[in-house]
Amino acid sequence: MRPDLSKVVERKKLRARSYPYWEPLTYGRFLGYSRRRRPETYWIVRYRRKNGLYLERRLGKTDDRDRADGLTVLSHDQALDRAWKWLAKVSSDTSDPNPLNGRNRGLIYCPVGEVFTLGHALSDYLEWKRLSSAETHFHIIVSMINHHILARLGPLPLDELQGEHFRSYFLEVMETPPCRGNKPAGQRRPLQTFDSEAIRKRKKTVNVLMNILRDTLRLAWENSKTNNDRLWRSLRSFPNVDRPRTLHLSRSECRLLLRQCRSDLRPLVLAALYTGCRSLELLRMQVCDVGKDGYGVYVLPSKTHKPRFVFLPDEGMAFFLKLARGKPAHQHLFRRHDGRHWAEYYRKLFKDAARAAELPSDFSFHGLRHTYASQLVQAGAPLTAVADQLGHANTVTVSRTYGHISPQIREAEVRQRFTVLSPPNSRMAQAQKKFLARWRKSLHGSDWRAYATITDLKSRTNTD
Repeated sequence: MRPDLSKVVERKKLRARSYPYWEPLTYGRFLGYSRRRRPETYWIVRYRRKNGLYLERRLGKTDDRDRADGLTVLSHDQALDRAWKWLAKVSSDTSDPNPLNGRNRGLIYCPVGEVFTLGHALSDYLEWKRLSSAETHFHIIVSMINHHILARLGPLPLDELQGEHFRSYFLEVMETPPCRGNKPAGQRRPLQTFDSEAIRKRKKTVNVLMNILRDTLRLAWENSKTNNDRLWRSLRSFPNVDRPRTLHLSRSECRLLLRQCRSDLRPLVLAALYTGCRSLELLRMQVCDVGKDGYGVYVLPSKTHKPRFVFLPDEGMAFFLKLARGKPAHQHLFRRHDGRHWAEYYRKLFKDAARAAELPSDFSFHGLRHTYASQLVQAGAPLTAVADQLGHANTVTVSRTYGHISPQIREAEVRQRFTVLSPPNSRMAQAQKKFLARWRKSLHGSDWRAYATITDLKSRTNTD
């Protein structure tokens, strides 16, 4: 968690280190607090140049210590004022000053006017979600509204909205390829030019937008901002767009991945495999959370407001106890080898390790959570237990997302549990047992993930 540099008492708690603590101002602009091993502490300003490189400048000493000469020190507000003045002088050399995380904090524009528009309704909906949703989920909603909805539909009066507005809007979303990172979105093109997997993903995006719009319109109706309940009742999601998480690792692949991980990354990966926790949940985990109220670890809420307790096997409990031994209670369990917080840096290292282990190219850190859940389901764990371990409200999500069984295990279940139906056919199968076993083994192939995959109907050869 980022320290509050505006308070002297909080700054004094920070440990000495060779690099500053940074407070973001806007994109590419930071106020820094430098605490090294010597007693003096300093304010620093840093900015990103147009060529992508950064420059720093020392502003002055801090007011952490009492001094008679007030001119030699700067309070946080004084340092902030001096930083902005210096940034103004070098404005021709600085990168574009986009607002810091502006799209994650509110709408990109504030709806005005006496006519109640969809933008007004979205603003009311966001204020409700700000109170009722977890922070991470709220940021996702804001981003989706700003990127997809507000510019296209926001100015339209709510009572003038019709089904045709939504039909054409959803079609536009589906026909526009998604943008990646800071890259612009691709040119709109007909749906016929997309493959089936791309269409499935676009439909899934439309379903998320449809849920936001449905909840927004329903809230406006419940608050008597409109008398039209037909619109939100008529918004129906696309069916069958969720695909089970088939990209998980076998135990041998897990061990291979661990061998390729850097020494400070390996505990983080192990913890994910022992708990099924999300990366943010692990990075926020503290020493005092180990063994708190049970044989496992306490997990702070991240995607939902509900904390949970994750029980551990003996192997995992021993691992976490060793990790926490001798450390202060409120120290984070997982740090980089230089003591710094991981932030997003673990992603690159994990990708490098996955590549070195020759795992599928699209396997991400979150796949460790799918690996954990799939392993429990395959071992026969009740879905209620898996749901509680993962922090899901019910078994529906588990059944839909993790409730699959890899094809070879499903095959074995069917072969073992199917009761004899035709004795002659059963005797024939017994006579051909060795042949069927060899043929079955040849079908499995070298990649167990590709076994018994469903082929797109469009790509099949018509043999009728």
